[in-house]
Amino acid sequence: MQKKTKRIAATVLCTLLLLAFCSAFLQAYALTNISSTSTGISISGSNGSAVCTITAYPSITKCSIKANLQQYKNGNWVTIATWEKSFNTFYGSLTGTKALTKGYDYRVQAIYTATSATMTETFTAYSGVKRY
Repeated sequence: MQKKTKRIAATVLCTLLLLAFCSAFLQAYALTNISSTSTGISISGSNGSAVCTITAYPSITKCSIKANLQQYKNGNWVTIATWEKSFNTFYGSLTGTKALTKGYDYRVQAIYTATSATMTETFTAYSGVKRY
């Protein structure tokens, strides 16, 4: 009975140590300049629109968004339109619109960049997929 209790205690301790290590590892690779992003696609009539927003921390001096409207064709995501916008502040949004071809899936790939005095951070995100 005592061996079983020691084994359970050792297992619990190992599990807690593993969880602590994983938490520290994930925090070390968390975004430090970018607070939040939003990446969306909307379709109205025959037009597809990329709608992207970045919010960085106030210490950021510049941020930018590059949005790629992508079409799923022949088993690959192909960029059919690109929009870029830079901001001399810690917040910005971008919208771009393009006529679509019927019968395909579409998504937006957004590349967000935030620059502080000491580093530049880049984050890539994707919208959901919409069929037109």
